[in-house]
Amino acid sequence: MISPIVGQSSSVPPQDDVYSLLRERIDLPAQLFDAVQIQRKLSGPRVLRYGDLQFASEVFAARFLSGDFTTFAQDGSKVLSVLGDIAGKGVAAGMWFTHLAGLLQSYGRPDFDPTRIATEINRHLCYLKPVAPFVTAFFAQIDCNLGALTYCNAGHFPPILLREDGQTDLLETGGPLLGALEGAEFHSGQLMLEPGDTLVAYSDGVLECRDTSGEEFGLERLMESLRQAKQQSAQATLMMLLAAVQDFANGNPLCDDVSLTLIQRDGEEPTRHLI
Repeated sequence: MISPIVGQSSSVPPQDDVYSLLRERIDLPAQLFDAVQIQRKLSGPRVLRYGDLQFASEVFAARFLSGDFTTFAQDGSKVLSVLGDIAGKGVAAGMWFTHLAGLLQSYGRPDFDPTRIATEINRHLCYLKPVAPFVTAFFAQIDCNLGALTYCNAGHFPPILLREDGQTDLLETGGPLLGALEGAEFHSGQLMLEPGDTLVAYSDGVLECRDTSGEEFGLERLMESLRQAKQQSAQATLMMLLAAVQDFANGNPLCDDVSLTLIQRDGEEPTRHLI
């Protein structure tokens, strides 16, 4: 038997190191789960109602933590709805999510004009160049008493406004993605949410969801799915949309985070005629 040479290093790690690595591997899923719960809490309520206006949102991460974010903030009859997408995915995007949540707490007041919110967040992200990622976002302020909506689209895929009569509009007014251009100008669009109208904001993960043949879900299919999915509650409509996306994927894994925000105004009840 040949004795090992004194001082020769072994390629086998010490037993204590092996146990330590195993413990870290076991603890990682629990830590990621805790981080996901923090994201959900920072996002605020998933469902909200004020008068005849309903709000619902949902986010599904492609890799544990999401780079998509949605939030509702309410002050009296005014509600601020935000849906955004941080460049990248996974843990890095999830870490920046916390920073964006803090910026929304500072600048995202329901009584602030969406262009002001976009301008302030853009200024902050540009100050952090080149560390901060690019961010796209859709900001919408709703006066629930009037149904008046003011919005700013900062480089995001244009949300869909589905009118009661089935007509659709895309909400594109705004400016560039956040963190790209110092001093960028942002503009706001205005519209009235009439009874029976529905607005859906979405991330690129919805459009780019692929089926088993590699075909993308796409904007046209999303519009048609929205027409077919509409229910009496915003949450039910949102769940029907998500089901349409999942059915299309047919088990194919997500290639990007998926998020939806839905704002729906109750339709007018039909007039009852006495006989």
